[in-house]
Amino acid sequence: GQPLRIAGIDDVLRGSHDFDAALPPNGKEPFTILLAHEPDMADEALNYNVDLQLSGHSHGGQVRLPHFGAIFTPELARKYPDGLYVLGDEKKLTLYTNRGIGVSTYPVRFWCRPEITVLTLTGAPRTWS
Repeated sequence: GQPLRIAGIDDVLRGSHDFDAALPPNGKEPFTILLAHEPDMADEALNYNVDLQLSGHSHGGQVRLPHFGAIFTPELARKYPDGLYVLGDEKKLTLYTNRGIGVSTYPVRFWCRPEITVLTLTGAPRTWS
């Protein structure tokens, strides 16, 4: 029974993203989920009323080495290549970067398991620990 806003921006590398058009302020902001293909855009999303950003793009690096991690990640997926991040000092933004199930430039995955993520949203108040 609580309001929820789902917004999205265009692919930054191939399109024309517009945070202002996607996230216009309306006074009392509901819980907001931003769909942004490139995870590193979370740094810009921190300037807007975004509670949760869902991203992909990195494929987790596709090829990972033990104790090193991904040997290559695409542009705008280098800072937050996979997994869960909580960003910001005062206003918090939670980012989840999914590794996906496919591949990108190279048709190989090594030590980078495909991923399908199930998220459960609850009506809990906006409190962060």
